[in-house]
Amino acid sequence: MQWNSDMKEIHRWYQYRPRGRCWAVYLDVTYRQGDSFPPKIWTHGTKVGDYLTKEEAQREVYRLNGWTYKEKKV
Repeated sequence: MQWNSDMKEIHRWYQYRPRGRCWAVYLDVTYRQGDSFPPKIWTHGTKVGDYLTKEEAQREVYRLNGWTYKEKKV
């Protein structure tokens, strides 16, 4: 990805994905270049951290995105 002056950040969010036996949290940023139709859009992901369980990764994603995490009822 080469940075140009006409690139604009249009969306930013955190998400978790499996990575081997663990789970990783990523910051995904979506960019749009120019005003052409159809627009040139792509997403760049940066790993933020690794977690042993899916629930730990999910809690971190909720915290980073500013969402309220509801505990699972057993």
